[in-house]
Amino acid sequence: MKRSFIQRLKDVSITKKLYFTVGTMAVLIVVELLTLWFAIHTLSSVRAFVSAEGLWSKAQKDAVLHLKKYNRTHNEKDFLAFQNFMQVPLGDHKTRIELLKPEPNLDTARAGFLQGRIHPDDIDGMINLVRRFNQISYINKAIAVWTKGDSVIAQLIPLGNEIHKEISSVNPSNEKLHQLMNAIDPINEQLTLLEDDFSYTLGEGSRWLENIILKLLFAVALTVEITGLLITISVSRSITKGLNEIRRATTKVAEGDMTARAKVFSNDEIGEVAITMNKMTAQLIESNKELGQFAYIASHDLQEPLRSISNYADLFQKEYKGKLDENSDRYLSAILKSTARMQLLIKDMLDYSRLGHDHQLCKLDCNQLVQEVLQEMNLLIEETKTKLIIDELPVMDCYNELKLVFQNLISNAIKFRKPDTQPIITISVKKDDSTFTFSVKDNGIGIEKNYYERIFVIFQRLHNQKEFPGSGIGLAHCKKIIEMHGGEIWVESEPGRGSTFYFTIPIT
Repeated sequence: MKRSFIQRLKDVSITKKLYFTVGTMAVLIVVELLTLWFAIHTLSSVRAFVSAEGLWSKAQKDAVLHLKKYNRTHNEKDFLAFQNFMQVPLGDHKTRIELLKPEPNLDTARAGFLQGRIHPDDIDGMINLVRRFNQISYINKAIAVWTKGDSVIAQLIPLGNEIHKEISSVNPSNEKLHQLMNAIDPINEQLTLLEDDFSYTLGEGSRWLENIILKLLFAVALTVEITGLLITISVSRSITKGLNEIRRATTKVAEGDMTARAKVFSNDEIGEVAITMNKMTAQLIESNKELGQFAYIASHDLQEPLRSISNYADLFQKEYKGKLDENSDRYLSAILKSTARMQLLIKDMLDYSRLGHDHQLCKLDCNQLVQEVLQEMNLLIEETKTKLIIDELPVMDCYNELKLVFQNLISNAIKFRKPDTQPIITISVKKDDSTFTFSVKDNGIGIEKNYYERIFVIFQRLHNQKEFPGSGIGLAHCKKIIEMHGGEIWVESEPGRGSTFYFTIPIT
């Protein structure tokens, strides 16, 4: 059975979907621009015909004026002026005759309009207007008026020649000249009526054409918008549906429900991510390996699909910013938050599992380690206006991971601060014959005594995730790092009165 276009589109890669959407919109915009160009060009051609009628009318009036003047002055220059002005309607006449032929010679038509003093840039548009729209009633009527005008104005040429002949004779007859001149005014009056009729018809045609073009532009613009919207909705729904399902499954997995599986709706990248995630979850259940091996698997089988989910969700949110409905945007944000949380969790697990492997002690300045931590957390410290009191710390043999201890303890001190209270953190150290004892004191919300041991167990959390987000690995990290050194870590605290974390590092 043949699949529908929408079904085939679902299985296309997201990149190709985006290219298809953008390409379709680009084609539709080009169509809209071409329609607009055609509309402007056509209206410009109508405007050029109105201008041409003005030139035709002025030339006819000037020809009559100079013919009458010639009758008074008998100056040959006036008769030549009459002939010169008559070239304008004669040129337009030549074009009209040529364009009404079944196979017109366009060069001849252009030459006629040039003779009629039409601007060269307007000629091709006027020719196309006559050829394309000559069956339209307004254009057809205008051509009929034009034809009648040509037949009437043609009467001026033999009349002018007769007047010229009589004046050039040895004994010109005033009576005959008077008769000839009397014939001019009826012709002139008839031409004036035809010129008015031509202008009125073109005006009516222009308004009709403008109305048609506006409707056409509206239809094209509406088609562009509707088509683009339908394609965008179709693609976004397909992507959002897959992302929502992955979000649901990843949320369940993040909460510890390893039986959760994502439904696969398509064969695109999102479908592949869902398949990969399902396989990964199944492998995790079947493997039942120790945490270190699990972290290794997670780093390869979890991080990549999560990166894909995060990247595609972020790309989709940016690409269709302002175009998605409120629910879709909220779902995308939820996916990004869930994937970011799971990525952080996996990273922390991986770091935790790798602690103590292939590491050697080296001499490090603890002051420098703390300063590096403070530089990395500078923005958070400034935002929370945290006050730091730091004693002179020792230079000693330790692992590089000791920096994570300071980072986690300072970060927790800021995170678990009391509302509307400036965080104050004091870092100090005491030394005896065999041990450095460090302390990190804060004025935060404190910890109940029955939780002292629990907080150092991996994934153990005392607070709501929304209120105090985190992976629940930080203090377990600290404990493992301190134990790598052969030291101990503990806490002394009271709810509402802050906490002091102590850890020891043996002197080697």
